[in-house]
Amino acid sequence: MPNRYERFVSWTQAGFNNLDHNRDRRIAANEWHFDVETFRRVDRNRDGALDQTEFLGGDVDDARPDNFDDLDWNNNGRVERTEWYGTPAVFTDLDRNRDGVLSRFEVVGGIDTPNDTWDQFVSLDYNRNGSLARDEWHWSAASFNRYDANRDGMLSRQEFGAGGGSPVGTSGTAVPARAVRVMGNLRWTDAGITVRAGDVLTLDASGEMQLSDDTNDRANPAGSVNNRRAPDAPVLNQPAGGLLARIDGYGPVFLGGRRTFTVPVSGRLYFGVNDDHIQDNRGEFVVNVSIAPR
Repeated sequence: MPNRYERFVSWTQAGFNNLDHNRDRRIAANEWHFDVETFRRVDRNRDGALDQTEFLGGDVDDARPDNFDDLDWNNNGRVERTEWYGTPAVFTDLDRNRDGVLSRFEVVGGIDTPNDTWDQFVSLDYNRNGSLARDEWHWSAASFNRYDANRDGMLSRQEFGAGGGSPVGTSGTAVPARAVRVMGNLRWTDAGITVRAGDVLTLDASGEMQLSDDTNDRANPAGSVNNRRAPDAPVLNQPAGGLLARIDGYGPVFLGGRRTFTVPVSGRLYFGVNDDHIQDNRGEFVVNVSIAPR
């Protein structure tokens, strides 16, 4: 489960639809479970919600992949125009006192203070009825069912807390397996999991993909059943169509069908397919991910 410090990366129509719980074509603050800085920056009209135009970005670059500290290259506590790579108009919008630099408050806002009262349960409970229904849960049905101790189809605050408040990333205890569906025609699929260096990941994948119109051009997570190579695939020395992973900018790494390894870096986990032309791929892999924290 994401938290208020985690960066959102899926700026697509599918990503918008996944967050828009009540299907009103806008992402309200209580539907957003990621870092507040990005929400405030993308909300250009400052109405407290993200419409589709703001969310998708279009021709506007608001430097959303980076936070304030990333932008502040010289570490002087402010972002000058020479450090800003986004659209100039966005810089001007953020520079509310018109002094030609961006302060932390202008970019981040008044968050992460000792008086911050952000509540993860309340953040998920968008209809404010004091419990979480399945359609308020961003993650797998299996994880929802694990938390639903009394099997009433709702999660109370007590059940949510007893589950640790998060299906992934809880410190010091093993995290139950969760299933991630990896579509063959997507370059990278966000697993919805943030890992830490030193965690031990066990990945067990299944499924099959059709890599072209040739009925014999198929792949399982270990790669092409014909051991075919793709000349411009992300990992050249491994079979086409096999399962890949990366952690933010680290990787890609060829996984195959099953693998256990120690995570080398901290970051967001993504899965992909080792193919150079993904548009005509059909099918999916299902990856069961288990994490043993360091």
